[in-house]
Amino acid sequence: MRTPTVSILIPTFNRAHYVGDAIASALAQTLADTEVIVVDDGSTDATPDLIARFCDTRLRYVRHDVNRGIPETRNTALAAARGDYIAWLDSDDTARPTRLQKQVEFLRDNPAIAMVGSAAGKMNIDGSPKRGTRMPPLSPPMIAAWLLFRSAFQQSSITGRADILKTYCYDPRYRVCEDVDMFVRLQRDHDLANLPEILIDRRLHPEQTVRQFRGEILTSRQTLIQPMLASLQIDATTEDIERHVLLGFADLRDADVDGAFLVWARDWLARLRQANDATHVFDKDALATASDYFWLLACRALIPKIGRAQAIKASLTRLPTNLLGSNARQWARSALPSYLPCTSRRSVQ
Repeated sequence: MRTPTVSILIPTFNRAHYVGDAIASALAQTLADTEVIVVDDGSTDATPDLIARFCDTRLRYVRHDVNRGIPETRNTALAAARGDYIAWLDSDDTARPTRLQKQVEFLRDNPAIAMVGSAAGKMNIDGSPKRGTRMPPLSPPMIAAWLLFRSAFQQSSITGRADILKTYCYDPRYRVCEDVDMFVRLQRDHDLANLPEILIDRRLHPEQTVRQFRGEILTSRQTLIQPMLASLQIDATTEDIERHVLLGFADLRDADVDGAFLVWARDWLARLRQANDATHVFDKDALATASDYFWLLACRALIPKIGRAQAIKASLTRLPTNLLGSNARQWARSALPSYLPCTSRRSVQ
């Protein structure tokens, strides 16, 4: 059987109202030498009927008889993939037409990179465009430092070498954050990258995992972060670990924290950098840039709780000087075009 260039893997569970858009966008790629594998994790909605309406020989449908959870569904998809490259796409997101062409070209031009992601646009629940861009860290050193705080990738944007990704299965112990666990393990052994271009669009809706399982996500991240802090030889308390996870969490403003959190964060980030100076786990400039970035995010997030004047005063107690460094300048130069106005887009129907 002929090997396609890319296997596009779409795990799904009860997403009949979204998965059609994801499949259509995968089949509409300018790089046409693909297979699209939809793994249905025991859906009880109209997913099987919807998929049956697609008449394209590149589409393969694999179904679990019962719901097994996200990690096992991803592993089923990995095992079924036949392509030289593997691309992931969540069933509520869509890929822009040139996504695979650009990512495969990048991987061919950069043989030392095992996996590449991209920036992400946003769309409303109905697929209409929404303002905003999710810009990830771009270089391998920045990605390594970013993973100390939060995921460095949009899961729907990643494309990698199949012979490597197939050796990094998803751990069923993580019902959520299984992707971050895989990124951390992969990054230990391989260089990873992100492209600054928007190549996928993420659908924002109430059924997203990050909204449904917030508490479980925080707990899983606390488990994931402990070996990383141990590598820095930091003696972290349980409270330190809990607060560190909040520092990298997207909705810090909804957390039960106040101005005292900023005092802790200032001292904690200094401890991380000092520990790294001794252990050399992360690139010094990259960790400093990530620390400055998450410090400013924390100050901004607490404005509604402590007031703008107090937040600005707190931020000045730890000047983010490294945001003027080479890593940060390169990131900003690459990211800027993605924030500029672009032509309107529509979700694939």
